[in-house]
Formats: sequence, structure tokens, C-alpha cells
Amino acid sequence: MKNLLFLFLLFVLAVPGIAQEDTTSISVVKIDPKIIGPQKEFYRKPATFFSRAWVPIGLSLISVDLMRDSTKYGLQTLARSFVADTFRTHVDDWIHYAPVVTMYAADLFGVPAKNTVWNQTKFLVISEAVTAGIVWSLKLGLGIQRPNNGAYTAYPSGHTSQAFVQSQVLYNEFRETAPLLAASGFLFSTTTGALRVLNNRHWVPDVLLGAGIGMFVTNAVYYFEPFKRWNPLKNMNKRNKTHQLSFMPNIRQDYVGGYLRIGL
Repeated sequence: MKNLLFLFLLFVLAVPGIAQEDTTSISVVKIDPKIIGPQKEFYRKPATFFSRAWVPIGLSLISVDLMRDSTKYGLQTLARSFVADTFRTHVDDWIHYAPVVTMYAADLFGVPAKNTVWNQTKFLVISEAVTAGIVWSLKLGLGIQRPNNGAYTAYPSGHTSQAFVQSQVLYNEFRETAPLLAASGFLFSTTTGALRVLNNRHWVPDVLLGAGIGMFVTNAVYYFEPFKRWNPLKNMNKRNKTHQLSFMPNIRQDYVGGYLRIGL
């Protein structure tokens, strides 16, 4: 009796296994989107523009406060005490281009960025142009002499403003995917501002205001994204696909000709 009971149980347990081997089943799993939540985006626009503007605004206000002659001359003397009176270098004329070179190199090596290369270039050009207009309006309007007794175009620093435009563009493009790469541009822009002071071409307040203007304008461009959808190259590609011209020759013993196709 025990042997029969054992065989019966063995048969009951074995039948599902045999049936499973001979049957192929497909299971569909439904996932409730409420459980996993919405898809996370790499780049999120800040809730308010002030969240990106308070740093450049702060630099600009500090710059204005330091424009008092006693403070301005004291800072210049302190900064220049680290170098010889004859110190002069042209590194600051070239180093402020480093963030842009870094950005395009990252694009070339496939580092994910916020925008396409076209939009990167577009926002860079807009930021540079607006910044240059503001800076030169202040230079010519205020007429503050350079510390080396040169031209009356000291305030604010043009080199520094352009350097911080480029470093801010680099930061905005790669801050979510490559933070160290994104922040590296500020090393070059800060060095540019420091060298402008050490070269006795600018006062300390000059470079602070230049940095503030460059960062503020660039963040404004990236926040409002003007002309983001404007791409003449895209329209040109569409025209090239639409306007087609093709010719297929047809040569036989009794006929020489072809087929001409014009797409308008």
C-alpha cells in the first residue's frame, strides 16, 4: 500500500514537470507607472532665474563696493606684491579660449551634452555678443583709467568677461553628465582674471565685474534659450531632400537616351 501511494505521489509531481517541458508560455508583465514614477531628465531648468543669477549679482555688487580709491589701490598693491614690478605675460591673451576648446573637444569625443553643437555655438555667440556690448558700453561710459596709467577703459575687464562666458557655457552644457569637466573651465577664467591684475592691466574690481557680467548674461541666455529652434542648416537639408535632380542613362542597340527626374 505504501509503495502504491509513493508511486501515485511521484506521478502527480512529475506530470506538471513533463507538461512544462513540452509547453512554451509567454508572460506579460504590466508595470504601473505610478510605482516607478516619471522618467528623470538629465537637465532641468531651475525653478527661478535667481537661482543662477545670485552669484554673478553678488560679484558685481562686491566689485562696485571695492571701487573706492583707498580699497582699489590697496588691493592692487597687495596683488602685485607677489610678482616683480616688471612682470608681464601674454598667457592671459590666449588662456581664456581654453573652455571653448575643451567644450568642442568633449563634443568630438562623444561626451553627452545638454545641447547639440549647433545650439552650443549659437548660445555661445549670443552670450559673447551681449556681454561685449555691455562691457564696452561701461568701459566707454565710465572712463576709468587702467592701473598702468594706460587707456581709460579699465572697468570692467573684457578679457575676464569673455573668459567667464566661455567657462559658464562649458559648465551649463556638461554639469549633469561630466561635472569635473564642466567645472574645469572656471580654472582658466579665474586664471585669466588673476593675470589681468598681475599684469597691471586691470584693477581687482574690474575683473570681478567682468566675471559677474559674463556669468549673468550666459545664464540668462541658457534660461530663456533664444532662437533655440532656429536652424538654417536643417531647412537646407530639407530643401536638398525635396529638390532632387537625377539622370539614368538607357543605352540599347537601337536606342540611346535616358530618364531625367526633377523633384520640386
